[in-house]
Amino acid sequence: MLKPLHLFYCASLLGLTTISGFFLLLYHCSPVLYYLCTGILLGSVGYCVVLYLAPKSRVSGNGKAVFITGCDSGFGFRLAKRLDSLGFTVFAGCLLADSGGEGSKTLRAECSSRLSTVQIDVTDDGQVQAAVQQVKDRLPAGSKGLYALVNNAGVWQPGQIEWVGIAAYRRVMEVNAFGTVRVTKAFLPLIRRAKGRVVNISSEAGLHSPPTVSAYHMTKAAIEFFSDALRHEMHKWGVKVVIVQPGSFARATDIVLPAVFNAFVEVRRLDH
Repeated sequence: MLKPLHLFYCASLLGLTTISGFFLLLYHCSPVLYYLCTGILLGSVGYCVVLYLAPKSRVSGNGKAVFITGCDSGFGFRLAKRLDSLGFTVFAGCLLADSGGEGSKTLRAECSSRLSTVQIDVTDDGQVQAAVQQVKDRLPAGSKGLYALVNNAGVWQPGQIEWVGIAAYRRVMEVNAFGTVRVTKAFLPLIRRAKGRVVNISSEAGLHSPPTVSAYHMTKAAIEFFSDALRHEMHKWGVKVVIVQPGSFARATDIVLPAVFNAFVEVRRLDH
């Protein structure tokens, strides 16, 4: 059986052979088309080379503040560390910031003084408003507002539709969908001031749904449409709205750890 690298070599050789044959045929049958196609091909290759070699622009983090939800682990945790390393002022929203969560402890220990952890349960109006006030009080000097909000917090809910209780559907919708709406609405005034951006972590799960994960996929579809509407409404304010659709990173984000499954089983038992 051919290895992937060998398949790549064979496909490349076949492609080059086909292109060479095509150009040879053009040269003998229609010299004008031959020179035209050759020019287009060389121009395209040159353009790609220039794009590859050109210096890549990077936004400076100096004086820019970002608030991220779901930083206890996974994407949020890694994004907070990355943005801190790039010079941004990072507000890392953690569900367990005030109760000794390992994620918040690690962020405080390993990141610069520009990063601060913020206690936030995205289903709690009081904690969301307290988070907004904390951000207002700690914005960088000279900052007009919040450069970016990243709605990343989320939970997963497995199970066939017939087995999953209504309470479980409500719980995952409250965190993933309504939590995103609640946090976005609370931070929009700060984002408008800076003409910033809202980044919503959706998923390829928002585009289709296989069996046993309907509750989770419903929430991601809701985020997709919420983001589309918000993008149109915020355009006049110069605010950008971005959807990020990761693929299958469940194991990397700790969302399907055995403890998580056990918790879902226990909740289902109580629901019934």
